[in-house]
Amino acid sequence: MVTKSKAPVKVTKVVTTPSKPPKTRMARAIEPKVDEPTYHMPVEVRDWIERTTSMMNHQKGEIARLKQENKELKAYKAWATHRILRSDQEE
Repeated sequence: MVTKSKAPVKVTKVVTTPSKPPKTRMARAIEPKVDEPTYHMPVEVRDWIERTTSMMNHQKGEIARLKQENKELKAYKAWATHRILRSDQEE
């Protein structure tokens, strides 16, 4: 039995580039603004929350002010200590 020899098969690769999304405004997903959820609560509770929030903000400001003042006092103490010790040595 004689068979015909087949010619080698040529394999070609098809190169595809990934498709890009269209450059239109409609193609972009638009995120809606998310507002804080609204809860129904008594007026007393709402007032209490506002008052405590105000007190917390005030205390944060006080803490920041006192930290700054403490930093300045420490710098002054170092300067004064250095000046006093230096004047003792000169006498």
